[in-house]
Amino acid sequence: MRKTYPFDPLIEAIVTARDPDALTKALQDFCRRFGFLYFAYLRLDGSRWRAVSNYPQGWQERYYTLNYSRVDPVVHAVKQGVHPFCWSLDDAVLDRERRDVRAFRDDARAHGIMAGFSIPVRVGFSHHSVLTFASSDTLCLRSAMTLDTIEAATTAAMLHLAFTQAKNRWSKTSSTALTPFEAICLRWIAEGKSMQDVADLLERKYSTVRVSVDKARGKLDAVTLQQATAVATRLALI
Repeated sequence: MRKTYPFDPLIEAIVTARDPDALTKALQDFCRRFGFLYFAYLRLDGSRWRAVSNYPQGWQERYYTLNYSRVDPVVHAVKQGVHPFCWSLDDAVLDRERRDVRAFRDDARAHGIMAGFSIPVRVGFSHHSVLTFASSDTLCLRSAMTLDTIEAATTAAMLHLAFTQAKNRWSKTSSTALTPFEAICLRWIAEGKSMQDVADLLERKYSTVRVSVDKARGKLDAVTLQQATAVATRLALI
């Protein structure tokens, strides 16, 4: 049995994801496992920004309409440093901030956003991106403080790359569509693991893994597992 690392399932999902929905599900699963409600990937390109998030829709619309990235203290911290950090909008230090920053804080809290864990990524040319996990209370910070910052930075960088290369990586015209679980199972088998090993690694039943692998083999029109992994690798599916 391998040693488990909190970010491993998310990293493996990023590697094998074939569409944005698979990444969204993996991010939501990570949130559930570690006591967060929300995730947000935000890319900052000078005065422009783009986001992928499951924050409440009302909050996303206000953030965009009011251009809150200008006064968001998390975004400000991201631009000042490169290390993952915990934050809380309940911090008394924000009471001494400018009126527009305090208004942002109050609006965020009204939409159920109180605290979180943010992972900055420097992406070159003075631009940044950030992966944030957040919740409506500060309890999430207990688990956030146990997360390894190097693993967190690796995960955020891989996620940034996945979204950056989305057009080339996620083709909607592919006739061979493996589910995220099928792709992860095949990837482990390509790494030399048996189906029982994969079941143990993913903490799933052997029968679940076997059925998923058989379905993947059928989709790839492969006779053997070796052929299935070869075809999936050639098609960049794993």
